[in-house]
Amino acid sequence: MLKNIFFDLDGTLIDPRIRLHSLFQELAPESEFSFDEYWKIKRQRINQKKILTKWFNYPEEKIHKFKRAWMEKVEEPHRLKQDILFGYTENVLASLSKKYDLYLVTARQFEDRVHSQLEDYNIKSFFKKILVTKQKGPKSELIKNNVSYYPGDIFIGDTGEDVMTAKELGIKTIAVYSGCLSKEILKEYNPDLIVKDVGVFYENSSL
Repeated sequence: MLKNIFFDLDGTLIDPRIRLHSLFQELAPESEFSFDEYWKIKRQRINQKKILTKWFNYPEEKIHKFKRAWMEKVEEPHRLKQDILFGYTENVLASLSKKYDLYLVTARQFEDRVHSQLEDYNIKSFFKKILVTKQKGPKSELIKNNVSYYPGDIFIGDTGEDVMTAKELGIKTIAVYSGCLSKEILKEYNPDLIVKDVGVFYENSSL
């Protein structure tokens, strides 16, 4: 029986791609990647270290400096304003929240900025609880310590980590390729279902 639905944030409910691409360009000024070129690479599970090494020959020290600056800047409030709420998100959350307990689970660093962004989008009230790892541990531990969950529950996310989180908890996993990984890459994690996005999932489900 389904009681709880867990949602990832970035790439699942909102589109952060403009923010992430623009910050990459700022921190790696040698890059001439267009938005589409950058995300074509990223969606193949090629991380920043590989990009910086393969395309720009960054040494370890420069990569370390890049990563430190990235973590300092990526959640700055003015940058978060570049994020776009997916068009279907509000309606799906409004509908599902009438029947199930919804939880947001994100690996963001700053809890207050997550709350502020959700308020700006008018979707905060749909969630029973907002769980933020603050980069201090896995999503699975955060859920285990804060929510009574059941085998019929669902986790919806756009990364391999999200799929593995659901598997560790023993709940159903829905992978969406509206975010950082392609459909082909997500298949490798063997989720229960792969769909284009949350909107498509809702339209074709019986929830």
